[in-house]
This record gives sequence, C-alpha cells and structure tokens, in this order.
Amino acid sequence: MERRSTSFGANARRCCGVALKGVLLLCATASNAVQAQQTLELGGLYQGENLLVVNDPSADGVGFCCYEVRVNGMLTSDAVNSHAFEVDLGALGLTLGKGLSVRLKHRSGCVPRVLNPEVIQPIPGFQLVSFDAAPTGEVSWVTEGEHGRMPFVLQQFKWGKWVDVVRLDGRGGPGERAYATEIQPIQGENLLRLTHLAPDGTLEVKGEVRFEGDVPEVTMSYSARNQVVSFSKATQYEIVDEFGTVVLRGVGNQATLRYLSRGDYFVNFGAGTEVLKKR
Repeated sequence: MERRSTSFGANARRCCGVALKGVLLLCATASNAVQAQQTLELGGLYQGENLLVVNDPSADGVGFCCYEVRVNGMLTSDAVNSHAFEVDLGALGLTLGKGLSVRLKHRSGCVPRVLNPEVIQPIPGFQLVSFDAAPTGEVSWVTEGEHGRMPFVLQQFKWGKWVDVVRLDGRGGPGERAYATEIQPIQGENLLRLTHLAPDGTLEVKGEVRFEGDVPEVTMSYSARNQVVSFSKATQYEIVDEFGTVVLRGVGNQATLRYLSRGDYFVNFGAGTEVLKKR
C-alpha cells in the first residue's frame, strides 16, 4: 500500500510538473496577448466631422500599429492597414450631438496618433442673429452655425448676481435655429444674458438684452409658528445663510424652513432681498 502510494505520488508529481509547465505557458501566452492588445480610447460628441489617424508600422515591423476601431462598441470598416486612415463617423448613421466612445486597438510598442481629437470635443460657439425679450417675459433668440448640441443657459441679473433661470438644449448644426421660452419678469429693469454651456462646465456669454418689467412687486411674510415663508405670488427664491451659502432654493408661493437651524437668513425673491430671523 505504501509503495503504491509512493508510486502514485511520483506520477502525480510528474503530472503536476507537466500541468505546471502548461499553466506557465498559458500565463505567458495570456501575458503576451495583453501586451499585444492595447487600447487607445477617446470620448466626446459627434459633431459631423471624422477623426484622422496616423498609423505607423508596428514595432516588430509586421503590419501596422492600429488593427481595429470600434465606435460605441461597433466594429467599423475603416481601412486601418495603412500609414494613415480616417475613422468615418459619418458612415455610422450617428445623430448630430450623439455621445461617442471610440476605441483604437493597437499592438504593443506603438500608439496610433489621432490628429484632430478636438472634432469630438465641442467648444461653445455660434453666431447670434437676434435676441429679444418682451415685458411680459417671452424671450426668443435665433442662432446660426452652432458648434455642437450644447445647452443654452438664460441668466437674469438679480439679487446682485447672475441667476440661472432657464436651461434649454441646443440643436446644433449649420444654418439658423430659432428658440423661445419664458421667464418671470421682476419689477423695474430686467437684464438677461444668453450663455452657451461647454462640456467642462464653463459658460460663454453670447448676448444681453434689457427691458422694463411692468409687474406687481412681490412681497413676503413669515409664520414663525409654521416656519413657512409665503410670497404674494409665485416667484423664484433662494434662502441664504449668514455665511453666504444657499441652503434652499425653488420656485413657488411658499418655502418651508422647518429643517433649517436657528439663525439669520437672507431671502432672495422677486427683485429684492429681505432678512429673516429664525428662532
């Protein structure tokens, strides 16, 4: 029994040795595969233009660096076996402004070069043909040649600062585009500005317009018992603490302060500001 056990152990060791070599071989192959298949990734929005790629020969001299391109997971039919090629985004039937994920698979020891990555990274820009506002709050504008489908942010100057009042998605593309929306006018002078929102969060100011608002003044009252601020009409409002932090904002006839701690607050509403003491 003991000899059989020893014999079995020897066979097991021999088999284990073969298996171990096999595992090492498979691991080495897997490692080489990982090194040989690397990916360059780009993300952005489709703006109607194609990507241009310089594709140098691979490091081992066999074939070219990039050997496969996928857009939003779909394999493209681009002619990658050349020194330079174009990622034909237009042939994929993409909607203008659609999100893009571009993956260029390439061999180890080289990286393909995308010459114009900015064409899928739109920047704010367009020609403002007209920008108008009526005393009743109707606002309209016409653009031409929008660089991408980026949102418009309509801001109103009140409470000593620019306040976002309307956000509207742009349609992008060449030619003229007309937009219309409404705001709540404030009593007296109203100053509006139209901005374009970039993907990185920055705003580009494109135009301003002024008009006199012929509307009743908004007033407020505070019920300490109910801890509710009431306005004489629906209005955009902000509650700001003594450190200048906006702790509550909204649009309506009332604001509930039940969950705010005791202290002094500034209530921005209508065209002005009032101080509120919550005890």
